[in-house]
Amino acid sequence: MQKLSKAIARLFLRAFFKPFHGPPFPLGFQRRWSALIAKTGAGPSDVHEEELWSGELRILRFRATADPAPADDRDAILFAHGGGFVVSSASSYANFAGWIATTTGADVYVPDYRLAPEHPSPAPTDDLFAAYRTVLGRGHVPERTAMLGDSAGGALAVSTALALREMDVPAPAALVLLSPWLDLTLSAPSITANARRDPMLRRSWLEQSGRAHAGTLRRADPRVSPLFAELRSLPPTLIQVGSDEILLDDSVRFADRAWGAGVEVEIQRFEGWWHDFQSASATLRGAREALDDVAAFLDRRFHR
Repeated sequence: MQKLSKAIARLFLRAFFKPFHGPPFPLGFQRRWSALIAKTGAGPSDVHEEELWSGELRILRFRATADPAPADDRDAILFAHGGGFVVSSASSYANFAGWIATTTGADVYVPDYRLAPEHPSPAPTDDLFAAYRTVLGRGHVPERTAMLGDSAGGALAVSTALALREMDVPAPAALVLLSPWLDLTLSAPSITANARRDPMLRRSWLEQSGRAHAGTLRRADPRVSPLFAELRSLPPTLIQVGSDEILLDDSVRFADRAWGAGVEVEIQRFEGWWHDFQSASATLRGAREALDDVAAFLDRRFHR
């Protein structure tokens, strides 16, 4: 049954996600279609959602229980959502954030950061920086706070973690990257090697989205492609990536560079899985098991 569910999920993405993200479809359509696709998933029951504001930045907080414990006695995750820097929102990631909150027991904060091309780099990183300060301002302590990003959100999570060092703000206890997009130059061999195997992503969409996010910056600029940044100050990092995705090599190369810079890094490669498969936790046991690994990693890193 699980094999059948996995095959159906792969066919669904290949038929209804991959063809409609990128040229020739206009960005407005891509955003509406992405929001519609997000509604096909299901979140866990009994997740409490709260809307917060940091200036003009909207943040959604997800908590798996109505536990009244104060923030300084709770774990926290700042979740930088994916969407190629150009689509998706905190609302469209509500189901995924709910599964992360349920699995980890943490308060999960998802900022509605500004999107390209209207707001290219560094606007979304600035928003995530502000969101992190807001999380700490609510009473969460860095020793029990993690930063998590999936896909394009992985690049933003790394860039934000590096910005904390420059601004002398306490770093989170851990960094989690799910299928991160870290090299916007698209120079990795897997971009071509896995083009037919990947049921979600097309190079043409990444080209379009990468240019939009970079704006006036070069796509090789470390502020845009954190694969090329100085990584030595990153907190302990977990990377999860599917063997069938065109961004596979982004994770492998980043893990190598982070390890060489002295970062404590773990990378998990899931054979036969695709980009961001953890978001299918509602129906796929393998996706939930991957989130269990995330929870175990954070449990080892948080200082309670």
